[in-house]
Amino acid sequence: MSNLMYQSSAQVFVHNLKNMSAMLKLAAKDAKSRNIDPEVLLNARLAPDMFALTRQVQIATDHAKGCSARLAGVESPVFEDNEASFSELEARIKRTLAFIRTLKAAQYVGSETREIVMKMPIGTLRFDGGSYLNGWALPNFYFHYISAYNILRHNGVPLGKANFLGAVPGMQMSGKIAKMMGAKPAAKAKKKR
Repeated sequence: MSNLMYQSSAQVFVHNLKNMSAMLKLAAKDAKSRNIDPEVLLNARLAPDMFALTRQVQIATDHAKGCSARLAGVESPVFEDNEASFSELEARIKRTLAFIRTLKAAQYVGSETREIVMKMPIGTLRFDGGSYLNGWALPNFYFHYISAYNILRHNGVPLGKANFLGAVPGMQMSGKIAKMMGAKPAAKAKKKR
C-alpha cells in the first residue's frame, strides 16, 4: 500500500504540475501574441469571490508540497507567495517539483495510517494518511489546478483537455487519439529479413 501512496501522491503531483507549467508557458506566449498585458491573465478570476490565477497556482503548489511532505514525514518548504509574473510562477512550480523529487517511495511506508494533523487559525484537522490524501489533499489540489486551467481557458488561452491531462505516465496511444493528444508517434517495429 505504501508504494501506492507514493504513486497516488508524489507522482500525481509531479505529472500535473508539469502540465500546469506547460499551460502557464502557453498562456505567457498567448498573451504576448495577442498583445495582452500578462497581469490581466495573472489577476483574472472566475468569480468575484474566487482567487485570481496567481493565487490558484500558489495554492495548488502548496497542496502538492504539503501533502508530499506530510505523507513522507518531513517538513514542507515554505514559499513567500510573492510571485507576480509567469516566470516567477514557473520558478515556484520548479521549486515544488524539485522538493517532491527529493522524496523516495520508502519514506511513504506506513503513510496510509500515519496521523496527519493540520493546525489552522480556525481549528485543527486530523486524518489518517489515506483519508487525508484522498479526501483532502487531492481534491484541494485538483480544485485549484482546474481553477487555474479554467481562468486561462475563459480568457481565451487556447487550452483543451489534452493540455489538462498531458501525456499520462504509462499510457500508450495510437490512432486518432494519439494525434488529438499531441503524442509522439510510436516507433515502428523493424521487419526481420
